[in-house]
Formats: sequence, C-alpha cells, structure tokens
Amino acid sequence: MHELSIAEELLQIITEKASQAGIGKIERINLKIGEFSGILPDALVFAFEMLSKDTIAQSAEIEIEQSGGNELQVLSFEGD
Repeated sequence: MHELSIAEELLQIITEKASQAGIGKIERINLKIGEFSGILPDALVFAFEMLSKDTIAQSAEIEIEQSGGNELQVLSFEGD
C-alpha cells in the first residue's frame, strides 16, 4: 500500500507549510489525483486520517478532484 508513504509525505509537507504560514489547525485539504497515478483515493484518505491524528491536520476534510492524468497535486489547504 504505497498510499501510506504518500500520505506521510503529504502530511509532512502540508503541516510544514501551514506552520510557516501561522496556521494552527488545518481544516480542509484540496488534492488533484490523476486516474493513471496508481493512487487509490480512498486508501490515501484512510492513510492520511490515520497518520494525522494528534497533528494540526487531524480531522481535516480532504477533497479530491480526479483528472485524466497521472499527477498528485496539492491544490490548496485552509485553516486557522
């Protein structure tokens, strides 16, 4: 399940960027995942939710836009 390692990297990047921006709680994460990326969106969300417990991203809503490509892109994240 490579989604676990992808979720771990996403969590690290997003929490680092949020902290730099002074965000103390991430509420929403918007991703774009290509259908040919080999990433299963449900598995990625499950892994992210498991890994984000006790972090500023805990309980963040994850919205996924699917595309016809092979990308994984963080479109945006929101928080307070």
